[in-house]
Amino acid sequence: MKFRFVDRITSWKPHESITGFKAVSFEEYSLKEVFGDEPRLPDMLLLESILQLGNWLILLSTDFQQMGSVIRIHEAQFHGALRPGGVVRMDVTMLRHHDDGFELTGEGRVDGQLVISGAGCLAAPLAAADYYNPEDLRVLFSEIHRPLLRSPEGA
Repeated sequence: MKFRFVDRITSWKPHESITGFKAVSFEEYSLKEVFGDEPRLPDMLLLESILQLGNWLILLSTDFQQMGSVIRIHEAQFHGALRPGGVVRMDVTMLRHHDDGFELTGEGRVDGQLVISGAGCLAAPLAAADYYNPEDLRVLFSEIHRPLLRSPEGA
């Protein structure tokens, strides 16, 4: 089973940056009973969403030849929650790319409010074809890549 935590990619520049969105439906996460809190996307799944968006940037920048395997995250901070019905706008920037890896930084905002930020993510390059069929990735990208003509409300 594969879990996808990026619902839409709206823009990207090779080896520079990518913007995407993750929405949480009212049916997707009902964790109030388990954790005693209001329902929310767990912090680690919010972090996974940012990491998956960063991996899309690596895949797109290398024409689906390479993907990244996270080997270090220097800093990840959670500033708020992604609640059911919420949409997080995620922005990831590639600070450097060399044969030995990619360094990324990113943040996520809900209604303009920072909910997650991270820095110093180092991803080792892996051959994407060892894990995925590149043509399947191209099809998936064609399904989630929807450039915005204008910014959605609250994004």
